[in-house]
Amino acid sequence: MTPDIDALFTEGQFKFMDEEYDEAIKVFTKVIELDPAFGKAYQARAIAYLRTGDNTKALEDIAMAIEAEPENHRFHYHKGAIHLKNEELDEAVEALSRAIDIAPDYAPAYLLRSEVFDKLGEEEAAAADFNKADVLRKEQTQASKIVDFWR
Repeated sequence: MTPDIDALFTEGQFKFMDEEYDEAIKVFTKVIELDPAFGKAYQARAIAYLRTGDNTKALEDIAMAIEAEPENHRFHYHKGAIHLKNEELDEAVEALSRAIDIAPDYAPAYLLRSEVFDKLGEEEAAAADFNKADVLRKEQTQASKIVDFWR
């Protein structure tokens, strides 16, 4: 990634944070035109599309992000979130399960999948995922309090 693309991507992130989603989409589109393999730009644009209510384009972009970086667990997580928003629950479970396969310690994927399982009426699976997310969060919080000393 060149500094120009990096600066442009950052500009898009600021537009997104300012809730200027249409402007963010334009900036992320420029980034993608400069580097069609920039997965995070597709992901960012997908989320911006989702915020504007264009779930179809959001799904198309998250698919492109996954094509660029198939082992990025966050891309699969966002795909699951988009499917959940579309009430495509089986597809959401599939995407979130893939995120968990890639990153078994990624608590947000378990938490979101528990929500999907709850909507599907699968109470035991929902509870198991919720509990797993809770355990992971506690472990990660505990681990962040550890201070290692050398010598």
